[in-house]
Amino acid sequence: MKYNTDKSRRRLLKSVAALPFLGSGISMTAAPKTAAAATCSPKSLVCIFLAGGADSFNIFVPGGAAYNDYRTTRNELAVDDNDLISVNDSAQGNFGFNTATGAMARLYQEGRLAVVSNTGPLIRPTTKADYLNETALPQSLFAHNTQQKLWQTGAGQVTGSSSFGWGGAICDHAALCNGNIAVAPGFSTAGNNDWQTASNSDYISLNAALTVEQMLGHANVSDWIPPRRQDRMRNVYAAMAQLGSNNSSRFQQELAGTFSRATVATDALHSALRNNPLPQMTYDGKNKLAIQLHMVARLIASRTALQQQQQVFFVLMGGWDTHSDQLQRLPSLYRDLNEGIDAFQNTIDGLGLADTVTSFTASDFGRTLTSNGNGTDHGWGGHNFVFGNAVQGGRVYGQMPSYTKIDNPDDAGNNDASFAGRIIPGTSVHQYGATLSSWMGLDDADMLSIFPDLNNFTTRNLGFMS
Repeated sequence: MKYNTDKSRRRLLKSVAALPFLGSGISMTAAPKTAAAATCSPKSLVCIFLAGGADSFNIFVPGGAAYNDYRTTRNELAVDDNDLISVNDSAQGNFGFNTATGAMARLYQEGRLAVVSNTGPLIRPTTKADYLNETALPQSLFAHNTQQKLWQTGAGQVTGSSSFGWGGAICDHAALCNGNIAVAPGFSTAGNNDWQTASNSDYISLNAALTVEQMLGHANVSDWIPPRRQDRMRNVYAAMAQLGSNNSSRFQQELAGTFSRATVATDALHSALRNNPLPQMTYDGKNKLAIQLHMVARLIASRTALQQQQQVFFVLMGGWDTHSDQLQRLPSLYRDLNEGIDAFQNTIDGLGLADTVTSFTASDFGRTLTSNGNGTDHGWGGHNFVFGNAVQGGRVYGQMPSYTKIDNPDDAGNNDASFAGRIIPGTSVHQYGATLSSWMGLDDADMLSIFPDLNNFTTRNLGFMS
């Protein structure tokens, strides 16, 4: 797969494509597809990004002797063993899911959810000595904006190869699968994001709380637009048609083409979503993650109507930067995450599409094992969760870190060599992303282009996808 690096043109097209079209409920960036459609199987990939740095160490907790280390290190933040749902990994022993994440525990027990342990941005396998000597480290560790970008681009630096996201590379592949249709393969319910930024394809930004309507003035103009505005809208459509002629400049043709594609795509989305309300998806109406996942489920249910073989989704759940009041805030966050996942997966199961839909979590970084007195601070590695029927679940992938405060080989450490509680990832975002990308149909050559440091890791595919 070749990647277009003409960034000036891309910026121009995105600026033009981001022009608001009143009444549509969407903003979109759609480029014409010129490549022949690839042979692909229907699949949808859903990224659930937990913004702020999720404390996943209290979602999935070690059992046995390791629990004692965990409890001693986390101190007042530790989850009581009576508040854990016991699960087992055949190779690594006993663990427990927080009781607030009961649906996630159930999916694990059903073999449909996998835990990818201690994951984070890495340039190469990294030791405590590497960290203390500042050898081959990702840029600006522990900083929200940089670490979000590195997670979403699969890079070690925020320049050069990190211009596009690895979700965007999957969008490029999905666009080939879908052929020359007006509806882009990627959808975001959280606005702009680095993960879906691509070289050859684009994504549609949807407000999950709003109905997608046809573009203002496109249909039945006289029925719902005041007379004074009817002429204005007719003039807009006429002007765009004229700009699309061969006598117009390239810029004018691009603008007219974007307007035309937006009109067609909005019509398609309006019709498809109107026919797929999915009333069987039930959840607390205040759960913002569930609202977003409801929209995702409706779009997945509309794959055939939208003429899409493959789709790529980005949803975001905020509130995870728990420097303070963590004991009060985390239970609510866990319950909302669990409810969103439960309602979404039950809906996908009901549609009979569970074999073709895979969802996964990601976050800026993990949090410190140690307490700051009222919460936790920015860490590095953290656990992530992948679920769906195609997942080889009921297992932990990657080695669980040590939780001890004494001579912990996985602790990044402070400059004075004291315990910091920032756990060095044992699994790279490269490996995590490559495994998911491979399931979506990308090949080995694509992987090395998308993940520039993947060659530094012996295991490229973690094996959690069938």
